[in-house]
Amino acid sequence: MEPRPSISVVVPVFNGARTLRELLAGLREAQGAMDARFEVLLVDDGSTDESWCTILELRAQHGDLVRGFRLARNFGQQAATYCGLLEARGDWVVTLDDDLQPHPREIPKLWEHAQSRHCDVVYGVYARRHHGLVHRLGTRLFRMLLRRVAPSFPDGSSFRLIRSEVLRSLPRHAGPWILVDPVLAWQTSAITSVVVDHGSNGGGRSRYPLHALFSIAGTVLISYSRLPLRLMTALGFLSAAASFGLGLYYLFRKVTVGAEIGFSALIVTTTFSSGVVLLSLGILGEYISRIHTMGSGEPAFTIKAVV
Repeated sequence: MEPRPSISVVVPVFNGARTLRELLAGLREAQGAMDARFEVLLVDDGSTDESWCTILELRAQHGDLVRGFRLARNFGQQAATYCGLLEARGDWVVTLDDDLQPHPREIPKLWEHAQSRHCDVVYGVYARRHHGLVHRLGTRLFRMLLRRVAPSFPDGSSFRLIRSEVLRSLPRHAGPWILVDPVLAWQTSAITSVVVDHGSNGGGRSRYPLHALFSIAGTVLISYSRLPLRLMTALGFLSAAASFGLGLYYLFRKVTVGAEIGFSALIVTTTFSSGVVLLSLGILGEYISRIHTMGSGEPAFTIKAVV
């Protein structure tokens, strides 16, 4: 029976054939610096380039260091990462993007921080990002939203070091809107962060686009929080209070000066109330739709091939 690895490195791969060999070289370097037994899980998330062929070649070259998983289609970075977390066998698990942002040489920083602080999850955060202004603002807003769901959650990234005990209670049959960070926050509060070098790959353009951040933000709001329902309740209360106040105002005008209640005021009140009702129904419909989809058994991912 082969010994259990000290660290499993989970890498979601999407059209990353160009960087995978350099990534493996960097992981070899980090393994030598840490004097620890590694395993590398490369999860091909429906790539359309030569990523899977490259994974097969790396498996042939590096032997048991590399394990490859090919998903049936593109399920998204979060699902691919979650697949790797469930399959990891190490005492600790690192999640790392395939675009060398950050470079694998930063892994020892997370390891040393975890050993000194005795924490369960360590995030590698960036002192300075090389992304554009719009992307940085979107990322900041996303993190603020995530902290609304999990108040103790620190600024984070997709570069994480996780104690394996935290992963043992993860549900294996998660729904299609699985997100790694909120699930980790459910399992433990011993979460911290350490500053790492962001690095740059081809001018620092992120391989995780801004629209994907907005999509994840919507999933956080609907699937992992009750914030929209609370806002809907507050909006309904404000609408009722405004309508009541408006009614009192026109009643006062009618009694004091005999003013007629105008048609415009009636239209404005009706339109405002109808808008609030439609918005509330839309939010409720989104919740019901997701409950239905999760109840239908749609998986977070499907593995097509393993090497």
